[in-house]
Amino acid sequence: MPDSEIPPVCAGFEILTLSRGELEVLQPIWRSLYEHHLALTPYMRERARSPEEAWRARRDVEQGWLAAEPLSFVLAARAGGEDGEHLGYAFVRVRPGAQFATSWRASDPLAELSILAVVPAARGRGIGSALLDAVEARLGELGVADMTIDVVAGNEGALRLYERRGAQRFTVQLVQRVGCIF
Repeated sequence: MPDSEIPPVCAGFEILTLSRGELEVLQPIWRSLYEHHLALTPYMRERARSPEEAWRARRDVEQGWLAAEPLSFVLAARAGGEDGEHLGYAFVRVRPGAQFATSWRASDPLAELSILAVVPAARGRGIGSALLDAVEARLGELGVADMTIDVVAGNEGALRLYERRGAQRFTVQLVQRVGCIF
């Protein structure tokens, strides 16, 4: 969907589509999400990459997905006007549904909400919901009926948002340090 077809859903900001080459503008938003996730998972802190290293890795992965998965997309919320600051973004992968699970059927293609982030100062203004509305509209145009969403443990606010919109808990992923015990 061209940017002109994505309606501004809330006063004070607009939703637009970003290209693979524009991901760098999202670094401050991603950094706030990175810090939020670190605060929620202190038991993972010793494994955390530096913010700079983690951003480069994340940006490179997302650029790769956009290159390899032509239906994948990035939507950003920007404060009014072309010079406005970016307030949040959603990165959505659209990939084959056959990769979902062997015991259940999912739409093919299948969407994965890889990231939904809003800068802390802009939270509570409806930006996350507006981004999700725009994501769902785009997925509807693409004929995608299912979307998976991973949420970092402890992020109860995100869980409430997604569940209010109809998402249901499906799997739980655990992390365990494995080592030799002698």
